[in-house]
Amino acid sequence: MPLYVTVFICGAALMGLELAGARILAPAMGNSIFVWGSVISSFMLALSVGYWLGGIIADRFGTRRTLGVVIALAGLFTVVSPLVAEAVLPATAELGPRLGPLTATTIAFFGPALLIAMVSPIGVRAASASGLGHIGRSAGSLYAVSTAGSIVGTLGAAFWLIPALQTGPLIVGIGMVLACTALITLALPPNPRPAPLELAGKRWTTAVVSVVVLGVLLGSGVMTSIARPGDIADDGAAVLFARDTQYHRILVTEKDGERTLRFDRSRQTSVDVSDPTVSRIRYPDYLHLAFALNPDAERILVLGLGGGALPARMLRDYPGVHVDAVEIDPVVVDVAERFFALPEDERLDVYVEDARRYVQRTGERYDVVVVDCYHADALPFHLTTQEFFTEIADVLEPDGVVAYNIISAVEGGRSELFRSLYRTAGTVWDHLWVFPVARAGGPDSLDVNRNIVMLATNERVETAELLGRIESGVDGHVTVDGFERFGESLYTPLVELGDVPVLTDSHAPIDSLIRVN
Repeated sequence: MPLYVTVFICGAALMGLELAGARILAPAMGNSIFVWGSVISSFMLALSVGYWLGGIIADRFGTRRTLGVVIALAGLFTVVSPLVAEAVLPATAELGPRLGPLTATTIAFFGPALLIAMVSPIGVRAASASGLGHIGRSAGSLYAVSTAGSIVGTLGAAFWLIPALQTGPLIVGIGMVLACTALITLALPPNPRPAPLELAGKRWTTAVVSVVVLGVLLGSGVMTSIARPGDIADDGAAVLFARDTQYHRILVTEKDGERTLRFDRSRQTSVDVSDPTVSRIRYPDYLHLAFALNPDAERILVLGLGGGALPARMLRDYPGVHVDAVEIDPVVVDVAERFFALPEDERLDVYVEDARRYVQRTGERYDVVVVDCYHADALPFHLTTQEFFTEIADVLEPDGVVAYNIISAVEGGRSELFRSLYRTAGTVWDHLWVFPVARAGGPDSLDVNRNIVMLATNERVETAELLGRIESGVDGHVTVDGFERFGESLYTPLVELGDVPVLTDSHAPIDSLIRVN
């Protein structure tokens, strides 16, 4: 029984570490498929090497105490892995979207994953104490218990622990549990057939207890240093709120009268503290361009809430509108209400749901649909496809307008994402307009990443009429500062489409199309 308890806990710890490890990388690397591919590959490599090395150690040194030392060392390596990750992430982030996360994961987590992997072959040797006639049954039972532990670890980390706890302390806690688990192995019976280099039981016991004590003490120190988020962010802003959720690492900061919401490493919302309806990020103001195509819009759907600055501004400026906002993360809704003054208004309904699922099930019809669902450097692929655009078209009024926020270059090697979305939208709507948002404090070349607001509709509006409406502020209807000059941003050259795909549910390589500056 001690052996089965041990391998169960180790299986759970491995999967918890893998999931939490990916979240550790997110603030520096994003949450793309490259990050997950790197984490999975690095852990699988560690498992392969660990199985091989564990078999060698089991045959040469035996199992009764070897198992405890290996598990205790795994705990020791695990408790320091958040500090290792913190040290290497700045440099590895510069290696690119593929090599960067692969290198960071290998440096930070290969060691503890390898040691945990060694538990299985050492455990099989321990199970052979009952006789080789039952070795198949014993090995099968051991791997079944280990896999059951992995399932529990996966569900526990994904469903409860990561949303409830900070990621760094969670990993340290996993390491401390591993270290203490090593003590269970002291209850294993002596090996009836000692290995050639097996040491005396007292020496192994001393080694196990020593490493366990070291792991617990070190883990306590690391936990104390990282358990509370810093009061000051890297940019010198005061930290008001920090939390890991199922989807993001959320950070709310304030500096020089500006309050900012970040998901992982990207800035989602920045508002003026004295007036939260005033955005310090320019692109939300460009989303009001939808009213230049449909001045009489009353029903608005906003997919992606963020801090709620856009719905709040619409409710203030347009008394006749009703806004439905959809946000997948309930913590984001709470943050918008607590820190960004998202109003309680009978004209605003907020739904906690996946954006596409809402579009599929809603029975409402809308005059304007705003799609603003970027998180970090990633865009959910299922919100980019031809099928999704068709579903949006089905909930639009005949003169309805889609305003889609894109982060991409307009031209050049970094423009594949924009051009793919443009081509895909063109298969659903007859008329498209593109407004690149000027970059603040950086190069304004069109081959550099920026926010791009793409408008799409089937209602025919002449370009001259559109520009006239913008210049007049839609007859004074839109009061966003500088709105009358937004028409100057209209991109009129022909968009090259021949080398980019139409995005579909079966083929939407979004992570490969996103180019980070």
